[in-house]
Amino acid sequence: MTETLGKIYSTIMKYGPVGHAELAEIPKLLRRIRHLLRVYYDALITSKKTPEFKYCDMADINDVGLKLHEAGVFLQLSPVRLRALFSSAPEMDVFLFDDPIDIGKWRLEAEAAVQAVKSDEEADDDDRERMIDLEEKSGNDCASYQMIFFIGDLLAAFILNPVLDAKDKERAERAMARLVAISTIPVYRSAFGDPLTDAMRPIYWTPKALVRFAHAGGLPALMGDWAESTCKDGICKTAVETLPAKAWNHQTSESLLGVMRELINKVERDGSDITTTPVFANIMHQIYSRYGLDPFERASRLSDSEIIFYFLHRRLSKKPHKFQNAADWISLLAKYNHVPQATRQRHGWMLKTISGRWDCLDLYGCEYSGCPEKSELFQLKERRVRGRRDPAVEDRLFQWGGASKACSRCRHVSYCSVACQKADWKQHQKQCQGEAAKNNNEEI
Repeated sequence: MTETLGKIYSTIMKYGPVGHAELAEIPKLLRRIRHLLRVYYDALITSKKTPEFKYCDMADINDVGLKLHEAGVFLQLSPVRLRALFSSAPEMDVFLFDDPIDIGKWRLEAEAAVQAVKSDEEADDDDRERMIDLEEKSGNDCASYQMIFFIGDLLAAFILNPVLDAKDKERAERAMARLVAISTIPVYRSAFGDPLTDAMRPIYWTPKALVRFAHAGGLPALMGDWAESTCKDGICKTAVETLPAKAWNHQTSESLLGVMRELINKVERDGSDITTTPVFANIMHQIYSRYGLDPFERASRLSDSEIIFYFLHRRLSKKPHKFQNAADWISLLAKYNHVPQATRQRHGWMLKTISGRWDCLDLYGCEYSGCPEKSELFQLKERRVRGRRDPAVEDRLFQWGGASKACSRCRHVSYCSVACQKADWKQHQKQCQGEAAKNNNEEI
């Protein structure tokens, strides 16, 4: 690994002319590095070393990604050397645009578990725990994390560099398509992390390139990086705040849903105060002014814990012509922060799967710990057989959480009956006074 990486680095970074034969060898060397990274991380995860592990001789495996990043940035800033590489080594086109990116079977297994849990209404806490265990295990596989530095740098290079001929145009189009795909598909985003974001920074700070990236479907990537990358409060924040309005044109239903999913991620990570900022208001205005109510309706079911788009869909449905500019959104978004906790929980309950409701008996429905209905529902849960559906019991469970009433004074907690509220009053009284003072009484 050390020798192979050294050849790649010295050839690409060589001062002065580089021979055709030297450049022609680069794709083979890159594939060798990719293979040895797979050998290394498979051994790390399984604790079983194959005979080839002896070739994984880097003192610090992270130096692989850093050295490749240096070489990639050099090519990005040296269009002549980049063109010479692709001219001398036609296999570079295959490596960059066609070769599958090896994210590893561990991440694929974890992603399959995630999708299985999402699609199975019967999935329970045990299923989610197994899913989380697989995700944690797969997080140790950083083979693609190391390689994406170089791949991302070259994809960005073809997007940023001037187009001189038909071949350049073809590469630029293919680079854009691949970069959008690997930066917006969740399993890739999880595998690549900050190295990909780092490679994309030149696109984020180049307005014309960013607009083209947005029109190709890349806006969810920018919003996702704004939510969680190490650059979120730097280049990503600036890119979102200065995003040209025309970047919002030509968005598909899929890209808008991706944007709104990442905005929920942003709110969950940074808190709901982010929704009252001018940048968030401008994003809402750009989406609504171009695409109307439909994106908000589809996004309203994305999360049962952060119901910002459920709230907006309901309000926009009542007054569809009221919000004509970004300033109009500020007051509406401020109201969201005053939606009481009991209301948020009630609507979140409605969005949960049946197994999600059974798993959340302690958190929803009735604040009174001695609630008799809650106690009976727990007994029904214990007797419940997975896969056997009882509509009457499920409706009883749904009504218990969905038809609960908020405390009329503080609106912070809910009760399934007046009797439960009275029984809990001594316990709740002090909290009630504090929550009532916050004046969170905005209803959806």
